[in-house]
Amino acid sequence: MQAVGDAAQLAGWLAIDGQNYEQALGHCRLALSVAEKTNDRALHAYALGVISYVHLHAGDGSAALRVLDSAKEMVARDVPPAVTSWIYEAVGEAHGLRGERRPGSAALAVAERRFDGVTADNTPSWLAFFNAECHAARLKGRCLMRLRQPAGAVTALHEALDLLPSTFVRERSGTLIDLAQVHVQLRQIEEACHVASQADVLARRTQSERNRRRLRELLVDLMPWAHLESVRDLHRQVLLN
Repeated sequence: MQAVGDAAQLAGWLAIDGQNYEQALGHCRLALSVAEKTNDRALHAYALGVISYVHLHAGDGSAALRVLDSAKEMVARDVPPAVTSWIYEAVGEAHGLRGERRPGSAALAVAERRFDGVTADNTPSWLAFFNAECHAARLKGRCLMRLRQPAGAVTALHEALDLLPSTFVRERSGTLIDLAQVHVQLRQIEEACHVASQADVLARRTQSERNRRRLRELLVDLMPWAHLESVRDLHRQVLLN
């Protein structure tokens, strides 16, 4: 049963990356069913968190928070710190999408405190990736980007890029996209285009529809600077090549 739950949540993430959101929700419902039958609160909370990411990817912070409220109830009862940390990072992102800096920052602070207690021994095998500092850094950077705190986001995202192995192509692409968005917030347009160009190359390598869509959304944010050659070059690279 544990193997089925693990496979279901992994399949959910793969479907999200391919933007097959209905399929992702179906896999998450299977993971939830397994969690209920085995009384696995950690998997239950995590599966709810994966569902929240469907809404986060759609830019709907309110819908994400509705799901995450249930997840927060689960993690309040003896759930490994890795799961709790991951859930509260998602809460921070959701508040960021709603423009709510104070509760978003508070949620991120909880996520960081909980991550301090993460060890290999107290983390479920299906969340073992969250033991690594690189993932904590990249998620912190994304949350700070959503909260429009670019100075902290730049530091966290560069830390993540330094730590992420070169084989983590999809994660590096997403982190570069987050960094490009931060540079747009800082009005550093040339640097944003340079970083986004690198992200596009990696997104094509993994055929990540999720990251390709995020790059197209970035082009919309760059429209006020459409007269710049760097923006035109990025537009051609992302949309025409």
